[in-house]
Amino acid sequence: MKREAISLIVLCLSLTFLSCVEEVEINDSLQSEINIENVLIVEATITDEFINQEVLLSRGSSFANDSVLVYEPNASVTVVDDLGATFLFNYTSDGRYVSSEPFATQSGRSYQLFITTSEGEAYESEPVSSAGVSSIDTIYTERITSDNGVEGMAIFVDSSNPFGAFNNYRYTYAETYKIIAPNWTSSEFEIIREGIETIIDETTGEVEDILYPDVRLAPRLQEEQKCYNTVLSNSIILSDGLTLNESGIGRNQVRFINRNDPILSHRYSILVKQFLQSPDAVNFYNTLFQFSQNENLFSEIQPGLIEGNIKSIGNTENIALGYFEVASVAERRLFFNYSDFFPDEPLPPYFDNLNCSNVFSPPLPNPLRDGPSSLEECGAQRVLMEYLLAEEVEFFLSNSNPPPLCEGPYYVTLRACGDCTALGSNVVPDFWTEE
Repeated sequence: MKREAISLIVLCLSLTFLSCVEEVEINDSLQSEINIENVLIVEATITDEFINQEVLLSRGSSFANDSVLVYEPNASVTVVDDLGATFLFNYTSDGRYVSSEPFATQSGRSYQLFITTSEGEAYESEPVSSAGVSSIDTIYTERITSDNGVEGMAIFVDSSNPFGAFNNYRYTYAETYKIIAPNWTSSEFEIIREGIETIIDETTGEVEDILYPDVRLAPRLQEEQKCYNTVLSNSIILSDGLTLNESGIGRNQVRFINRNDPILSHRYSILVKQFLQSPDAVNFYNTLFQFSQNENLFSEIQPGLIEGNIKSIGNTENIALGYFEVASVAERRLFFNYSDFFPDEPLPPYFDNLNCSNVFSPPLPNPLRDGPSSLEECGAQRVLMEYLLAEEVEFFLSNSNPPPLCEGPYYVTLRACGDCTALGSNVVPDFWTEE
């Protein structure tokens, strides 16, 4: 399972839980005794997918100073089931521990997490088992107006747990969208000379010629008109759907996208993962959400005050914040086009509100190819070569010959407007379809 948030502490800043669940009792007396920088933060969800499972370990930092995590390296991490099968995890990087072999959790089995840090601190979780089987019945999208009066696209999921009545779900997603550079052309700049070159006669020592900075146009060497970008969800979403029957709920809103968001401009896809949660897991995440409502979260939330299921072995001064979860997971993918829901309507503004209609013609500088007047007479301005060396612009259109006053031989556009690789990858994803 991919990393859903930097840490459970940082994560709760952005949680949006709408479920009504039982509150977790909090011990206020510990608040002043705990230093967040000494707390082990554990993010661990293993699933019934046959994959290399992951556990993430880090240390917190004081919010008053910084919210950057310190990753926990070189710990010993194992998961053991109730029949004694042991699954070893190896450290890779950035606090990430990956199982040495792929495995999937089994229905009816319970699992326990064991951690020993490089400093000898030992922790263990309570035995945990899956709450049932997760199933996504339907994924669909609708053009709606949100409660805040914002028009956009909402993505909904109808879900069921065919072998149980507990229906609390957690969702993550990976969204992929198509980017089409509005000012793309089939030509690009090729630099001939970056700066001035002086040619000296070897015999007389006199200057024979001065070669100025120069460029020429060449066919583009790679796809830069159509690209794709994938973004992972960075918050945890719990189900807020309507109960359909004892084993299913509907209209879980997983994502809302403002109609002016450029990711909708052409074709959009979302892969939704649904995790069936146990009642204890729901309570844990709900408590994080309750703390996240405080304006000064890190002065209120103290590790050890939130009751997770991971405890220190043999040393009560060592504290872990986190939850070891065993979850059944289901996933479904959805595609749609902007024109499907907004036919004949203007596209959203381009990314970062770039004004791609703003093209300009900076001098090279090259007095043999620039417009009349020197740079001094034209005022202080950046020249084309500076833009090109900084990879900030793309060719858009040739200027007149000779160029007008204080202009160069070409009109240029911002790189992101003419080269989609500034915003995404030109490799078409394996799953992508245009139908």
